[in-house]
Amino acid sequence: MVNSNVIMVRLNKLAEYLHLLERLRSHPKKEFLTDPFVYGNVERYLQLAIQIIIDIGNHILSERNVTGIVNYQDIIVRLGTEGIIPIELAVKIEPMAGLRNILVHEYIEIDREKLYDFLQYSLKDFKEFVRHVKEIL
Repeated sequence: MVNSNVIMVRLNKLAEYLHLLERLRSHPKKEFLTDPFVYGNVERYLQLAIQIIIDIGNHILSERNVTGIVNYQDIIVRLGTEGIIPIELAVKIEPMAGLRNILVHEYIEIDREKLYDFLQYSLKDFKEFVRHVKEIL
């Protein structure tokens, strides 16, 4: 059985990060692209938000004794194939694991234009993930 307390602590933190990202999303594109305070905060909060999705997914899959997971992308895909989230959502958010790796390991070469677009159009995917996870608690 999934430890709902472990999940809820992470979901609450995710809500905090999403709130901050929503505030940062309102900055004009030019400011986002040139102000290190703005884009740096977005990079960090996105990294943390994505990590929470991965951690929650890993916890749920571990509790269900799901094996064969090699990397972070596998966690997200398996959440879909195991019916924890819709497969369509899993396919849609699976690239977040790659973005997380870029934010952590390839931070010198981050494409801020793409990051800006992600911020503008993908926060709803986090919220959909939260909704589905809450349904299994």
